Amino acid sequence: MDRLQAMRIFRAVVEAGSFAGGARKLGLSNAMVSKQVARLEALLGVRLLTRTTRRLQLTAEGERYLKGAAQLLDELHELEAGLGEQRGEIRGRLRLSAPLDFGVRELMPALQAFERAHPAVQLEVMLEDRRVDPLAEDFDLVVRVGNLEDSSLIARRLMSMSMHVYAAPSYLEQHGVPHHPDALRDHRCLHYSLQREGPSWSFMVDGKLQRFRFHPVLTCNNGRALVEAAVRGMGLVYKPAFLGEPEVAHGRLVRVLEPFVIPPVGVHLLYAERELIPARLRALVETLRDYFHKGDR
Repeated sequence: MDRLQAMRIFRAVVEAGSFAGGARKLGLSNAMVSKQVARLEALLGVRLLTRTTRRLQLTAEGERYLKGAAQLLDELHELEAGLGEQRGEIRGRLRLSAPLDFGVRELMPALQAFERAHPAVQLEVMLEDRRVDPLAEDFDLVVRVGNLEDSSLIARRLMSMSMHVYAAPSYLEQHGVPHHPDALRDHRCLHYSLQREGPSWSFMVDGKLQRFRFHPVLTCNNGRALVEAAVRGMGLVYKPAFLGEPEVAHGRLVRVLEPFVIPPVGVHLLYAERELIPARLRALVETLRDYFHKGDR
């Protein structure tokens, strides 16, 4: 049997959480994937996975084997990609993590520009609204929106996002227009649950940055869903312009509290510091920064 192929299949099955998921990821049949894992277990003389009707679970031997196999496969991948880069080719795999809404609306056009310039690079993009640890989760590059914590990661500024408070005309007709951030406590506010500061919004008042807290009527972990709720007149929403302005253009939302300047939110690229940065990662970072800095968005 092809030991490396069996390792790849085993890893894909674990990452997907099922034989069917691993088969889809690799473009193989379910029977082939199941047979390869069984052969690998027979060769090693241990059970790697515990199979139930609902889920797969790694055995202690499976966890140990997965860790070693993943390291071996990654090192082999890096070796092969490095040899290609020595010949002037930019190729290999890059794993990228970004917030969902930003990834869909803003990042994908930039990745299209990168793919056209470097077609031999395989991009694996994970879009999810959580703070990913690139070191622990094996990501080459992470797009981080918001404040940065102190860390050993390299941070490159990508852009700043303007922020606004939006409301539907129907909401303002029913509840009135807020003229000062103090009025938020008397309004129906929609809260993004992954905001680290809790239910509050920041404004510049009398030259000072102040945070105004409120009691949300709706809490959700997805920004696009909150904008949709605002469009339906459910309350005020505090969101980046790339989410709110398309609705303003169609008359479904309007800006409120505009006299109070809202600080822009920074967007950064984060990646691990290492002795030699792969050429494909350098190319991706520079492509993204050029794309956003030159106003190609």
